Amino acid sequence: MKEIIINKGKLKDEEVTEVLEKSRIVLRNDYDEIVFTRFGRVYFLPGGKIEPGENPVDTVKREVMEETNINILLDDIEPFVVVKNYLKDYETKDGRVVNRLVKTYYYTGFTSDDNIEYFHNTKIEKEDNLRGFFIELSEGIELIGDYNKEDPRATYLALETMKVLEEYKLLKEEQ
Repeated sequence: MKEIIINKGKLKDEEVTEVLEKSRIVLRNDYDEIVFTRFGRVYFLPGGKIEPGENPVDTVKREVMEETNINILLDDIEPFVVVKNYLKDYETKDGRVVNRLVKTYYYTGFTSDDNIEYFHNTKIEKEDNLRGFFIELSEGIELIGDYNKEDPRATYLALETMKVLEEYKLLKEEQ
């Protein structure tokens, strides 16, 4: 498994004040399209925060079900890449400023479902119109470049997602 480290602010481990672990998936369908999620003008791969008592595999399955109502088949129970994203002076949703390390486990998987439904979205996800959609990989990479540059969350997710999709392309070429 490959490890990608993103550390634009040159944050040292001893300066990290908050660690957040997440789990996401590059999920493809029969047409070799992948699922993207849009939350405002933030685009990312389906997944989310690892809750207490969950492992990364449990999280990715739960989050995909919540965000898309799609059942998935993982290619492997091990992530194909892990991203350590160091975020210096990151402003949280509640207004705190932290030095955050976001460690995200990325999996690959398959679905034969073509319908994306939104039964299990949280109130905030409904208010911000969280939506998932299938897109060709090359179009997804292009779309990642069109993000809200004023939003720090969009900025770090765009960079991270781009790096993960580049690794996914290499993985596909090796197969």
